[in-house]
Amino acid sequence: MAINDISTEENHGIDDKSVFIPVNQIIFFVILSFALLWIPFLGSVFFKEEALWINILGIMGPYSPLLAALITRTIVAREGFKDAHLGIKNIPKQYWLCAILLPFFWNGIQDVILVSLDFIEIDWNLIIMGLYRVPINLFGGIIIFIGEEFGWRSYLLQKLRPLEKWHALLLTGIIMSVWHLPLLIFPNLYYGTQLEPIGALMALFIFVLTGFIFGWLYLESNSVWPCVLMHSFNNLIHLGLFDLAIHQEPTLLQSSLIAIGPILFVWFVLYWRGCFYGEERK
Repeated sequence: MAINDISTEENHGIDDKSVFIPVNQIIFFVILSFALLWIPFLGSVFFKEEALWINILGIMGPYSPLLAALITRTIVAREGFKDAHLGIKNIPKQYWLCAILLPFFWNGIQDVILVSLDFIEIDWNLIIMGLYRVPINLFGGIIIFIGEEFGWRSYLLQKLRPLEKWHALLLTGIIMSVWHLPLLIFPNLYYGTQLEPIGALMALFIFVLTGFIFGWLYLESNSVWPCVLMHSFNNLIHLGLFDLAIHQEPTLLQSSLIAIGPILFVWFVLYWRGCFYGEERK
């Protein structure tokens, strides 16, 4: 049996007919996704034109999983998008609600704790004055985060579905987490102003947890769009909504220590309900 024809005894997908895991194509996708993000990052570290490489990283980075998935689907596999689950009809309302409310839950708790511990200082008047930016930033986030969700959920997780559900979610979460590493270890790029190894490790663990949650939403809704919405809401609240109003930024370690609690709570609730095992919604 060829390496790209690994099969399982039963099919765990909702409507997937194939029981094969295209290993070679998955490896190609992962390598290309990492290369499109990591090469500009390494260029900004080791070459003189730092500003140029950072601009390339800012433009290319969010869309590297999308570009890798497009190339893999259309050129390498020549399979099209029949299993990409891009439909938006007939998605139960509770999954749209989860996409909106879960980011408000875990980010809301995190922000309350950060403010109460004086890790951040917020000008609430600026927040109120900046609420008009919410729909604009939300729409922009949807345009941006289709890049990650089309890659990690609509391609990688989709291709791993013949595995046991837990293993597919875990592998997707780990790969997605490690992909984010340059954003965590490069000061002033995205998270924090200095290298924080412990904070970065905790953030990687949080990415794995959120990978489970996003993956569950994708599998249960049978569509990538609730994941795109949740990703956009999450980053809007966590990174965008308070940008103009924060006078004191928390460190990556502070943010990770506080964020891990509410996200773990959501993860354990879903785990307790058996959402990471068994069959998806029919």
